[in-house]
Amino acid sequence: MPLNIWSDDMKVGVVQLRIEENIEKNIQKVNDLTLNYKDTVFLLPELFTTGFNYELIQTLDESHIKLLNSLNENNTFMGSIVRKKEDGFYNSFFIKYKSGIYFIYDKVNLFPLMDEDKYFNPGEGYYTFEMSNAKAGCAICFDLRFCEIFVQLRKSGAKIVFLPAEWPKKRVEHFKVLCRARAIENQYYFVACNSVGNTWGEKFGGNSMIIDPWGNILKSADDKEDTVMVDEIDFSLVDEVRNTIPMRC
Repeated sequence: MPLNIWSDDMKVGVVQLRIEENIEKNIQKVNDLTLNYKDTVFLLPELFTTGFNYELIQTLDESHIKLLNSLNENNTFMGSIVRKKEDGFYNSFFIKYKSGIYFIYDKVNLFPLMDEDKYFNPGEGYYTFEMSNAKAGCAICFDLRFCEIFVQLRKSGAKIVFLPAEWPKKRVEHFKVLCRARAIENQYYFVACNSVGNTWGEKFGGNSMIIDPWGNILKSADDKEDTVMVDEIDFSLVDEVRNTIPMRC
């Protein structure tokens, strides 16, 4: 599925949010925060419209994903959202590019500590996707703990991986270490967007990051609520790192 938004140098950003108990308000916050940007690929947190509000989620139907059409068309948006299929709910990675909405991946590793496995169906398989002249990969939150996923994405040609998350504050140090580890061991860019703040009695840790293939943190949002950060991505650095330190993955 080629989407012509890539170039050798690309602007990538994250929109770190406190997820509100109002779907439309979360959409509006994203639009307000990205209003002054153009031609940027933005990653949003996991389940950015609803969070893990299961009472709300169980009221949603197939039309919920149409709300993504409300995101502005000046930029490209990625993240995860509740998707209802005939057999139940999925935590699905999406790309909103201009007027199109594309689903790439349904989360495989559901998080039992937040009862995700009781309310969502698991997906099958991990995939890269092509966007002009580069391959990208994606995973969602708890997937971060499963290193073999990210090796598989590298073997499939990924030069950048996107990870939307709702990672609790009490384990945010794990999140920070694992994000850098995935970038270093696979020698690609790693973009992680976490939610932040107190939502439904759970505190989320923020610390969204853009990490280069050396493991350098190019941008970090720390624990700031409702914030945007953007950086330039140079895909030639991926080849440089891999040629400097050859690794067999």
